Amino acid sequence: MDLTGKVSLVTGAGQGIGKGIAKVLAQHGSQVMLVDINGEAAQKASDEINHLLPDRAYSFTADLTDAEAIQSMLEYTQDKFERLDCICNNAAASKGLGPVENYSLEDVQATLDLTFTSLWKCLQAEIIFLKKQSKPASIVNISSNSALKGYAFNSIYAATKAAVNNLTQSVAKEVARQQIRVNAVSPGTINTPGVINYFKQEPSAKEMLERSSLLRRIGEPEEIGEMVAFLLSDRASYVTGQIISVDGGSSIN
Repeated sequence: MDLTGKVSLVTGAGQGIGKGIAKVLAQHGSQVMLVDINGEAAQKASDEINHLLPDRAYSFTADLTDAEAIQSMLEYTQDKFERLDCICNNAAASKGLGPVENYSLEDVQATLDLTFTSLWKCLQAEIIFLKKQSKPASIVNISSNSALKGYAFNSIYAATKAAVNNLTQSVAKEVARQQIRVNAVSPGTINTPGVINYFKQEPSAKEMLERSSLLRRIGEPEEIGEMVAFLLSDRASYVTGQIISVDGGSSIN
C-alpha cells in the first residue's frame, strides 16, 4: 500500500490498536494526526513515530463525546494540512462487567456514549467535512468480533459494536455517490496494554484465547493497522460497506 501524500486521522491513538494503526499508516507514507483524550499519550505516540519517520505524526487532545471537540479536531487537521483523505475511528471504551441483570443503567449509558454515540458524532462531523472538501476519501471504523458472536459478561459493549457495524454499512450506502468509502475492521484478541494486564491477572486466559484462534496466537496492533491501511488506500478503491475480521480465524473457529 502506498499512502504517500495522504493525510490520515486516527482517534484513540494514544496506545494499543490506535497507536499501532497510526504507526502503520505513517510507515506507508501518510502524515498522521493522532487524537486521544489523553493528550500526553497521543504526544508520546507521535514522538515515537517521528523518531523513526521525522515530521510524519502530529497529536491532538480531544474528548470525542463532545461535539465541539470533534469539530475542533477536524478544524485543527484542516489548518495543519489543508486536507484530510483518510479517517480511522478507533476510540471506544466500555464500563461495567458481569451478568446482564447486574448492569447498572449508568454503565449501559456510559458504554453507549463512549463506544457508539461518540462514533456517530464523529461520523456526522466527518461526513459534513468530507462533503465540503469534495474529494474522494475513506473512513474505517474499528469494531470488534464481540459484535459477531456476542460477549458473555460484557454484553453492552458487544451490542454497541454490533450497532457500529450496522452504522458503518448504512453510512456507506449514503455517501458512496460522493466517493467516500466507509468500512469497518473487526479485531479479535490483540496484544494491547489492557489485554496484557488481563493475562497477568488470568494466565490461563491467554492459552484459552490462543486456542480460539486458528493460527493459535494473539494478534498485534500493527496487524490491525495493515488491514486499515489497505482499506484507506487506493488499492481498496472498490471496497465499501464491509466488515472485515482480523482475528487469526477465531470468528470461524
